[in-house]
Amino acid sequence: MLIVAIALQDSPIHGVGVYAAKPIAAGTVVWQFDPGIDHLHPISWLREQPPHVQRFVVNYGVLNLEQTHYYTLGDQTLFVNHSLSPNLVPRDDILVNGEGVVVAARDIAAGEELTVNYGTIDGCDRDRLAQGLPLF
Repeated sequence: MLIVAIALQDSPIHGVGVYAAKPIAAGTVVWQFDPGIDHLHPISWLREQPPHVQRFVVNYGVLNLEQTHYYTLGDQTLFVNHSLSPNLVPRDDILVNGEGVVVAARDIAAGEELTVNYGTIDGCDRDRLAQGLPLF
């Protein structure tokens, strides 16, 4: 769950983006797993779901880097876009609710779009994204 003030707006990157509503200092925790909002599903659970649920989770969820679980995110985190020079980075050494967090990689100005390199958080596409290759 995003724990900073944000706004959704059109994005030049892709569709809708998440923007900082207030300045965010470097190192600030921006996202943390909230079991009341976000969900962690083992791959075995996903295989048992009907096709429409599988499609939704694969398209909008985040596969952990170990490729054992999908996160489904219950807030505007769904709209954080990909960048090869992101202003957000994962930190697995900081745990909240048993999961790593995402922090501001540098100071982020109010009105700036929040971005993350999907290759650092998503086991599905990490190799392609880390190389700057398109997803599709």
